[in-house]
Order: sequence, then C-alpha cells, then structure tokens
Amino acid sequence: MFEIIRQDANKNEIIKFIENREDASIYHHPAWIAAIEKSFNHKAFYLLIRNQEGKITGLLPFFTIKSIITGKRIETLPLSTYCDPLIENDLLVECVEIIRKQFPDFKSFDLRTLKNYSDVLKEFSEESEYVTHFLHLKDSIDETFNTFHPTSVRASIRRAEKNNLAIKWGETIEELKIFYHLELKLRKRLLLPPLPFEFFFNVWQSLKEYNMIHLPVALKDNIPIAAGFILNFKDTFYLEYTAADKDYFQLYPNHKLFFEVIKKAHQMGAKKIDFGRTSLDNISLITFKEKWAAKKAVIYHYHYPNKPIVKKEQNRLKKVLTNINKQLPDTLFEAEGKILYRHFL
Repeated sequence: MFEIIRQDANKNEIIKFIENREDASIYHHPAWIAAIEKSFNHKAFYLLIRNQEGKITGLLPFFTIKSIITGKRIETLPLSTYCDPLIENDLLVECVEIIRKQFPDFKSFDLRTLKNYSDVLKEFSEESEYVTHFLHLKDSIDETFNTFHPTSVRASIRRAEKNNLAIKWGETIEELKIFYHLELKLRKRLLLPPLPFEFFFNVWQSLKEYNMIHLPVALKDNIPIAAGFILNFKDTFYLEYTAADKDYFQLYPNHKLFFEVIKKAHQMGAKKIDFGRTSLDNISLITFKEKWAAKKAVIYHYHYPNKPIVKKEQNRLKKVLTNINKQLPDTLFEAEGKILYRHFL
C-alpha cells in the first residue's frame, strides 16, 4: 500500500522506522525536514510503503518547490547532501510515478543519492558533480589519529594544541550566533550568498530536541576563531558546516575543531564521520579531507526529464554574484542570501 503524507504526520512511526534502517541518514529525519520547510515555506511530504499489517516498509521524503524563477519541481531533498530512497529498487519507479501523478503541475524531479540508480531510473538523466567523504573510526581515538596524514594532519593537530586553543561545546543561541558570524565571513570571502540565519536557527531548534546537533567553538584567549554546526544521527557525525577566521589560520583552528569533533564522536560511540559535500573541481578541499583518512563516495544526481533549469540558472548567477559580492555591504549580502535560497535550494 502506498501513501503520501505531510512531513508532520506519523512522526514517531517514521522515526522508529529510520532508526532501524542501516541506510537511513539524518536527512530522512522529520526534524531535519521540518526545519527546512519552516525556513523556506516549501511543503514537505513522505511517500510511505506499508505491508499488509500496516507497518512501514519503505519511505521517500520529498519537497514540492514553487519558484517564479526556477519553476515547479520535486526535490529529494533540498539542502541535503544526499537522501537515498529507503525503498526496494523494483518499487522505486512506481513510487516516483505515484508522486508525479499526485503533483502533476510539478514537471521536474530531482534525487541526490549515494547509491547508483542508473539501472533503475532509466528515464532520468544522471550526473556526478559532487562527492562526500567518510572517515571510518577505529576502536580507539589513538588508532584513528594514527590513520591521519603524519605531517598535514597529525602535526597540525599537535601545533594547534601547542597554540593553546580551547574548545567549547555550545548549547545556547549565543554559540549559534558565533558560528553564524564566522560562516558569514567565510561566505563573503568565497563571494557566495550565505544561508539565512533563520535556517540555522530552525535546524538547531528542531534537532536539539533529539540531541542530534552540536555547536563546537574553538577559542584563542577566549576569542572565537572557528566554529562548527555538527549533526549526528545513529552511528554517524556530519561535519555539516564549519567556518574559521582566516586571520588565525596560522594557529590551525580547523584541525583543532575537526579533531575535537572526532573525539566527541568516539566518546558517543559513533562509527563514522561524514565530511560533507565537495565539488569535484575543488581538488584542494578533496585532498584536505583525504588526508584525514576519509574515503571518497560519489553523490549521484538524477534529473527528470533532463538537466534542470536550476543548475543552468545557478551557473549564470554564480558568475554575476561573484562580481556583485565584492562590493556588497554586509547587510545587503545577508539579504541576498535570504532572497536567493528561497529559489535555489
């Protein structure tokens, strides 16, 4: 039996199902999906499959996105690194068709997955522009530490320790604001629009109810110089967003921050760290992550019926914004992000 429900229905039943699925990620969790919906006002749903006893046996979360710029589209999922369908392969095409019939005005359909569905989604175009990296933790922190590159990572962690960097695990909105301030500076340096503060606030509010979010702040003489917006679900920690003040790079704040997150993951019994999405053309960032002994995993992006207008518009916008953002005051820079992310999730 197939059923399409809003994201806030059957929440406890869905959580119980994904907690018992090895291939489920935090991006399937109702708390994550509710925060995105609240932040951008796009509607979120689950397609559920139930057996004869009425128990959930499969699910696929998705958003219906309406934009005057990018049109009407179905995405699973926006602002999520990947979100594999928790559905048997032989039912996936039928599930996609059920969603499309339920929302006939939404002409395009996008999925981002770790699993290769090219043999299943034959009517979809496929591309792989991004990868993520997974660090599989050893039995002890010392064993994990010894897998890191000896000079680029291990030596840098030791230098950070000699520089007397402290770590604070934030629990209040003050630490969230510290992170966002550093995130804004990072995005301005990269000349890329920032996600609105409301998004981070809503995710923090939503996930902290389930103890699935951490706000580590690296300090030098009580000055915040790096911070993270770190998620965790089941056996995985997600380095979702991290930012550091470039004026303190010589103190190795990123190495301090990453290693403290890895130690926290060990303490909480996690098995792996997801280092987050990286563009395939960002060779330096890929190299950095692999020196932490993190292994590359391809992210597959499937489009129906063809490459979406979203990507084309994003490429055009990126070139324009790079020039505009060099001159844009901070207040307008933040406003730019609020406007654009409503359309280009």
